[in-house]
Amino acid sequence: MGTYCPLFSVTIEHAYFSGNNCKLLEFVPTAPSVALLRNAGLLLKSSESGVAVYFDHDNIDILRLHAADNLTLTFKVFAKDPNFLRYTAPGAPPDQAILFFDNRAINRDNPDKQLLHGGATVAEDSWADMAVEPLASILDRKDLLIKPAFILQMNITADAQGLCSDQLDPAERKFFIRFGANQTFWNYYVLGELSKRAIYIADLDNAVQFKSIGNVTLPGQREALVLQSSVAIPMQEHSRHRLQLRESGNMGDKVLIKRLPNASVDQTFSEMVNGRMESVSEIFVN
Repeated sequence: MGTYCPLFSVTIEHAYFSGNNCKLLEFVPTAPSVALLRNAGLLLKSSESGVAVYFDHDNIDILRLHAADNLTLTFKVFAKDPNFLRYTAPGAPPDQAILFFDNRAINRDNPDKQLLHGGATVAEDSWADMAVEPLASILDRKDLLIKPAFILQMNITADAQGLCSDQLDPAERKFFIRFGANQTFWNYYVLGELSKRAIYIADLDNAVQFKSIGNVTLPGQREALVLQSSVAIPMQEHSRHRLQLRESGNMGDKVLIKRLPNASVDQTFSEMVNGRMESVSEIFVN
């Protein structure tokens, strides 16, 4: 057995997570790809944020024989977190579409980073029709019940510029997929006696302003005053917004709640904001 060298790696970056280190993904090679990995003498190493494949340098001729015959490795990538698409831009695709990434179409973000999508982050142009090839052959009936978060396809060619080349720069073997975080307007529903007072939300970092959009009646005939963020706020795994609930008074303002809870990813809905359908996070304060 010889020395194993990197053939390629794909790293997933995600603005929702601290340090942009994506988590909670599972890379599953398709059955034909499992056979190709074995026959070509390749080693697979996957993590929650990416996948890497290594080749035996002493047996590179075997790899090149397979590459000359269209060596394509395909991975179904599943999210272990059911909320993944809630905090991931561009959001859930239409029922008959899925995110699809292929190294035959790369975008250089800078000289050292090869992105597997057109823009700086993944956008709707990465959605592909599940009924059209190659996805029609990749997906099976089980994938209609438990839909992968996305499909990754890596083509290994034997030409001078391909991944089998001895002259390839190490940076040319590294690929990236970069997800942005979805954004939501934050609605604080202030209930009880607090809703009848001259309250407002103050951001200690002065980054976001909130405005009152009036009173609503919640189920159970409970009245609430709604304070809404002036802009949509990117979702984060560990939100660091430092918001206080304060009351205006003749003797000066008073802090009622030193630290309001931040939005939760599982409390998001769609509703009209400023005449447009937007994602809204609901936070209840009693």
